[in-house]
Amino acid sequence: MKLHLVAALAVLSSTPALADMRVSIPFAAEIGGKAFSCSETYAGLGSTGAEVKAVDFRLFVSNAALVRKDGTLQPITLDQDGQWQTGSTALIDFEDASGGCTNGTKALNTTLRGIVPAGEYQGLSFTVGVPFEINHGDPTLAPAPLNTTAMFWNWQGGYKFVRIDMVPTDRKEDGPKGWFLHLGSTQCDAASKTESPKACKNGNRIDVQLDSFRPDGSTVVIDPAPVVAGADLRVNAPETSPGCMAFPKDPDCMTVMTKLGLPYMDVAAGPQALVSLR
Repeated sequence: MKLHLVAALAVLSSTPALADMRVSIPFAAEIGGKAFSCSETYAGLGSTGAEVKAVDFRLFVSNAALVRKDGTLQPITLDQDGQWQTGSTALIDFEDASGGCTNGTKALNTTLRGIVPAGEYQGLSFTVGVPFEINHGDPTLAPAPLNTTAMFWNWQGGYKFVRIDMVPTDRKEDGPKGWFLHLGSTQCDAASKTESPKACKNGNRIDVQLDSFRPDGSTVVIDPAPVVAGADLRVNAPETSPGCMAFPKDPDCMTVMTKLGLPYMDVAAGPQALVSLR
C-alpha cells in the first residue's frame, strides 16, 4: 500500500509539467514589407522616398502574455536561457554583424520562448521596452541580455528599447550619415547621466496587443517603414541627434513618435504602427 502511495505521488509530482504548454513566438524584421538583411537596400522610405541600408535592428520586449478566450491575460513564463531572456524581458536581435551591421553580433534571436498553462488562447500582448525597475542599472553587472551595452544609453536614460539604424544611400551632400530610430525613456529625474533616476517623465514603452494572434501559426512582424513615413530620411534637423531618438524638441520625431503609439511634445499618441501580425 505504501509503495502504491509513493508511486501515486511520483505521478502527481510530474503532472504540472504535462499541464504546461510550451510557446515559441516567432518575430520577423521587415523594412517596407521586405525582409531585413544587413546587406540589403530598401527604397521608397519616408516622406521623400529615400533609399537606405539598414545596419542594426534590435528591440527589447517584456511582460509578454497570451490572451485567454475571456479576454484575461496569461503571463508567459520565459525560459531563463542566460543569453536572450531574463525575468520577463527578452532581447529580439535580427542583425548578424554581416554587411553594414558592423556594430552588431553574429548571434541571432528571433523568437520569444516560454511556457503557459495548457489552454485556448486567441491573442498576444507585450510591451516594447524594459521595465523601469531594471532599466537604469549598471549594464556591466546585469545578466544577459541586459549586458548588451550597444542597447544602453546611460544610467539616467537606461536602455534603447528599439534600435533600428538606417543609412540613406542617396542623401544630400550635407545630409546625415545615418537616420537612427532609437526609442527609450527621456526626461528622467537623476542628478547626472551616471545616476539612476527616481522616475522618467516619458517612459516611452509601447504596449502592444495583437488580438488575432494564434500560438500555432502567427508571426509578429516589426517594420519601421510606416513609422517613418512622414519623416525625410535624407535630412536631419540641425543640432539634434541623427534621426529620431525620442529626445524632446527634435523636429525629426514630430511625425514618428505618434506612430509608435506615444505622445510627443504637443502631438497626441496615435495607433502604434511598428508591430503587426502575419
